[in-house]
Amino acid sequence: MGKNFILSGLTATVVNLIMNAGAYFLFLKGVFEENPPVSKAFQSQLVRPADQLVGWAMVATSLTMGFFIATVIRWSGARTFVSGLKKGLIVGLLFWSSVNFGLYASSNHFSLVGVLVDLPCSALAMTVAAASAAWVLGKGEKN
Repeated sequence: MGKNFILSGLTATVVNLIMNAGAYFLFLKGVFEENPPVSKAFQSQLVRPADQLVGWAMVATSLTMGFFIATVIRWSGARTFVSGLKKGLIVGLLFWSSVNFGLYASSNHFSLVGVLVDLPCSALAMTVAAASAAWVLGKGEKN
């Protein structure tokens, strides 16, 4: 695991985190509030308020996803932004379809509307993060 891979993973982490947070605060939060799968009282028991988030766990999940993306892109051979977009779109759609539909099928925590709106947002974030990771990997190979 070289410096270039680490930079790729960190880039994917930052891009993915910013895009997911932006999608949530600009769009998804309202959709989730308008289409709750359960009562507000029960939902408040399931979801931590922003001031009670566990910081180290948020960092861990962000880094884990970023390095997952970088690993998949590295293995795929994508080394340009465009090739990373193509590979990232496939991985993002498959990964987030599995997660979203799996959670919808097995829990009462997500509404179908929430799933169908979250899926393209999450897949898009992963796609752009993958493209960024591929770009960083490609730049490192040229040096």
